Amino acid sequence: MLGPFDVAGAGGQVSAASQRTVLALLALHAGRPVGVAALVDALWPEGPPPSARNSLQSHVTRLRAVLGGAGVIRFDPAGYRLAVPRDAVDVLLFEDLLRDDASLGAALELWRGPALPEFDGEPFRGVAERLAGLRREALARLVSRESDPDLERLWAATVEEPCWERGALVLAGALARAGRRGEAIEALRRHADAVVDELGLDPSEAVRRLQISILRGEEAPAAPRVPDAAQRVPLRFSSFLGRDAELKELADLLRGPALVTVAGPGGVGKTRLVAETVRAGSRVAWIDAADVSEEDFLAAVAVGVGARLGPADDPIAAIGAAAREHSVVVLDNCEHVVEPAAAVVEAMRGTRVVVTSQERLRVDGERVLDLAPLDDAAAARLFAERAGVAADEDVEEIVRRLDRLPLAIELAAVQAAALGVRELRARLDDRLDLLVRGRRTADARHRTLRAVVEWSFGLLDDAGRVVMRRLSVFAGAFTVAQAEAVVADRTTAPVAASIAALVDRSLVVRHGPGRFRLLETVRAYAAEQLGDDRPATERRHATEMAAAARRLDRRLRGQDQAAAVREIDALLPELRLAFARGDRRTRAELAAAMYRYGYRCQQYEVLAWGHAAVESGMSDALAAAATHAWGRGNLAEAQALASRVEPLGAAAHEVLGDVALVQCDPETARRHYRAMDGEPVHRVSGLVGEALVAAWSGDVAAAEALATAALDLATSTGNPSARAEALYGLGEALGDTDPPRALDLLTEAAALAATVDDRLFRGAAETAAVAIRSRHGDPAAALASFREVLNLWRAVGNDTLQAAALRNLIVLLVRVGADETAVLVDAALPPAGLYPAEAARLDRARAAATERLGPERVAELRGRKAHVHDEASRAIDAALSRMAG
Repeated sequence: MLGPFDVAGAGGQVSAASQRTVLALLALHAGRPVGVAALVDALWPEGPPPSARNSLQSHVTRLRAVLGGAGVIRFDPAGYRLAVPRDAVDVLLFEDLLRDDASLGAALELWRGPALPEFDGEPFRGVAERLAGLRREALARLVSRESDPDLERLWAATVEEPCWERGALVLAGALARAGRRGEAIEALRRHADAVVDELGLDPSEAVRRLQISILRGEEAPAAPRVPDAAQRVPLRFSSFLGRDAELKELADLLRGPALVTVAGPGGVGKTRLVAETVRAGSRVAWIDAADVSEEDFLAAVAVGVGARLGPADDPIAAIGAAAREHSVVVLDNCEHVVEPAAAVVEAMRGTRVVVTSQERLRVDGERVLDLAPLDDAAAARLFAERAGVAADEDVEEIVRRLDRLPLAIELAAVQAAALGVRELRARLDDRLDLLVRGRRTADARHRTLRAVVEWSFGLLDDAGRVVMRRLSVFAGAFTVAQAEAVVADRTTAPVAASIAALVDRSLVVRHGPGRFRLLETVRAYAAEQLGDDRPATERRHATEMAAAARRLDRRLRGQDQAAAVREIDALLPELRLAFARGDRRTRAELAAAMYRYGYRCQQYEVLAWGHAAVESGMSDALAAAATHAWGRGNLAEAQALASRVEPLGAAAHEVLGDVALVQCDPETARRHYRAMDGEPVHRVSGLVGEALVAAWSGDVAAAEALATAALDLATSTGNPSARAEALYGLGEALGDTDPPRALDLLTEAAALAATVDDRLFRGAAETAAVAIRSRHGDPAAALASFREVLNLWRAVGNDTLQAAALRNLIVLLVRVGADETAVLVDAALPPAGLYPAEAARLDRARAAATERLGPERVAELRGRKAHVHDEASRAIDAALSRMAG
């Protein structure tokens, strides 16, 4: 592979490009397994087809036939393995020979041209760049140690890579010593021009000194032994996934002299990103500060950039001068030495400097690349490749709960090989003690997930640790104001400033405008440290969430309803935690505050909180429990709960009115709806309830007048949900006297309700529109709409309104001739009171079905047990198919 790809001793030609790709990747790992995911990524870098694994197996089968049998390529749980020794692969033999100066010539004889020329994707591109760097350094080493060297290959290498300083120095020195001083000066000039033109840098001091020596006729000094950049930059053989955009961004930032800080949480891949970006360059100085103290930092940087410090030298000035000899200086892992790092980079102006740290340096001219976790697809691919499994729902959940951090994913992938993916997912609550098998060659703080987080926590002061521990009681995102209410007491520093500092340290991350959150792994560790502070902090959290719920409930009734609904949706994880942790009063307050949201958005989980507040004496909390029972079809329980506490609030009157409305008790329904006074939105609901009673009782004129009054009042409030409710009421009133106008009103109502996630009146409006179409319009259009309505009520779990919709469907099914299904649905529905007009329509449908089927068949069908939703869906599909011909 050191030149055109060739296989010696094969029984035939490996000609297919896909097979050559598989063989090349296996050969680079000769004797070691390569995961299926890695092979798939190499074959289909833009994304694998559904048949990728089958295609890979086919390629392997054909390769085995050419190479001499199944034993050449073996498969085990870790992947495919090419069963050949290292010296059977020229790349690996080349690397082994380079370890000894005596075998440099033999190593270079293996080189037949550019490495891996036909494979231009990853991971081959990175391997090829590394091999080219190794060959260049080998040529320089060989020329330096021979008394009469062959300079042609080194000359060609410096022409191909004119910015390669060591090659230029070695070549020019050798030419000068051979009496070819003109050619030596030309080699240095070519290098100097390339450095200026391509890198925007001045030639190094070593180049200038050698030029002067040659021009003066002095003996050319031997070139210093400086390892090539590819050897100095940390090298990983595994593939590098999901960072194409960041690689390009960092490369663009480094086109000219600049200070760039790559900032991000521990384990996000800062070091790997920088290494992959600068690996192909020359004259890279890499200083890893992970194990360096503040006191030793300047000395470590001085050694890294080659500064020679005398007793009287200013170390920072000396480092700045030496740094100019390098194309890039990398200061890696600097979060614990930010002060001396900030000082030293100030002296490196005019040089490309990259710093990796969990926080920025905050110096003039600093450009920051905030490195976020991987996206969902890249995180899943990384886990799948490292674990040798296919990406599925379990993998997606694992990487999500690991914050999509590459280091955490790699640690988890190691455990997945032992435990299995499902078992790993089930045990992720113990992630800090589970993910403990990192690379043996990694830094100690990167070998376990706990060590990664402990390192970050250890850099905080006492005040920062207190804030972090207390923030762990949040389930998800929080605002600064919420954090202040939960975290602050007389012992804490200003919370806003602490959060800003924690954001800078990448321990707290931004989560949308004005919101922040802890990474899941950080939160788990911080929660462990909370200790005796937990009860008081959790109490403050529950109290603050109850107060936030009350504030948002008030906003639900105004013009800002849409934003309030979105905020409640985002706050639900916190509200759940607060309900679980809160005392009886806090639970009751949460249930009461969430009544309107739960009812209008049909969130039955939230409405169920009211059941825990039965003894609280809060009318609105009991109304929430009653509405939960009403939606589940337990009307007697709903009535008892809502009536439990006097005086009744508007919410309780609303539930009792709804129960009476469903039970066909117009007088009771009317009495409760009329009692809904106080706030304008309550009065709108009361007027609409009265309008429905009138409309379903046959008093169209009264219904229209009441709904029109409701619409006028709702419009004056500016509340979208109130207006949608009023439009729905007017549409119901006009359903049989003016169907076209009624449908327009109901369409507007459903659209408006959808803008604020008001599923109650979106569903009610769509149900009413379907019912009108089933009586007065195209039955095919009505059937198609019915499926959406039934799915909506089923999704939210409102059994009462789903049953009402199904009674309308019975009439339509009989109209289109689906009599048997109509009888099955009718038999499966619970008994219910009906208003006269609806009862008459249903009686006519039942009679028509009985006449066509006969009484015996109807009796037989009514004796069956049918799943009402599935039966209805099948009937709709069958009827639509018949109508379509």
